[in-house]
Amino acid sequence: MAEHRYDSEADAIYITLRSSKYMYGKDLDDERRIDYSSSHQPIGIELLSVSRGVNLYGLPSKEEVTNILGIYGIKAYSLTPYAYGRSETGIPNVAFSVQFIGTEDEELDKTEAGVKEEVTA
Repeated sequence: MAEHRYDSEADAIYITLRSSKYMYGKDLDDERRIDYSSSHQPIGIELLSVSRGVNLYGLPSKEEVTNILGIYGIKAYSLTPYAYGRSETGIPNVAFSVQFIGTEDEELDKTEAGVKEEVTA
């Protein structure tokens, strides 16, 4: 299992994927960042606001990340964009599929996983 540091006060976790020198980082969004080596290999993942759940979409080593999150009871889900377009008024529209990750016996509530159902125009 990868090295990891969980800080409950900061509501954050850092997962070290491999031991290499940091070259740059890429933010996937405000709560997820991937650190890379000079050979463009992911070396670490920083996750913020983890108590609301973690979106696995776009993260490397998803299975390992899911296992580490499970140690702390952190819910995981995959919010995957699958359709793009524009409304008649030109407003961008994106459709997402949501897959909740957990045991078969466990029912996951969308609000527990940090997923909001809202439409903005």
